[in-house]
Amino acid sequence: MFIRVDDRLVHGQVVTAWIKQLNAKKIFVVDDLAASNPIISKALIMATPKHVELVIKNVEDAKTSIAELNEAETMIITKAPVNVSALVDANEKFDWTINVGNIGMAKGREKYAQTVHLDEENLAAINSLKTKSNVEIFMQTVPGQSINKFD
Repeated sequence: MFIRVDDRLVHGQVVTAWIKQLNAKKIFVVDDLAASNPIISKALIMATPKHVELVIKNVEDAKTSIAELNEAETMIITKAPVNVSALVDANEKFDWTINVGNIGMAKGREKYAQTVHLDEENLAAINSLKTKSNVEIFMQTVPGQSINKFD
């Protein structure tokens, strides 16, 4: 199952590069705020190409909904590695490919790559994910760009 960590959720790189690369027919957004805020949901709908289905779930609902997804046609997007960790822990039957693409600068975050800044909680989530045999995790902004691993 492919999941992208990007604090911008649905935006240009997702709709122009990742959807094409993955041949995704569905974007599955996992975000508590987007799921509860109609203005954010509407903005995500407007950013999604017409030929792609958009589903927005909060983290708790997504834990069970993921089992129903068509892995070959779905791109999951969430804002934070802690969300990924919750999804992976609830769905251990999947092999997970986790692309950390963009987590912006903010107070309390340290730079790990040009576009990846992590606080202690999210770094701990990544370190935990790295220990799982069913997880491949890497940093990459767009397809074709070099892949960086978390050391």
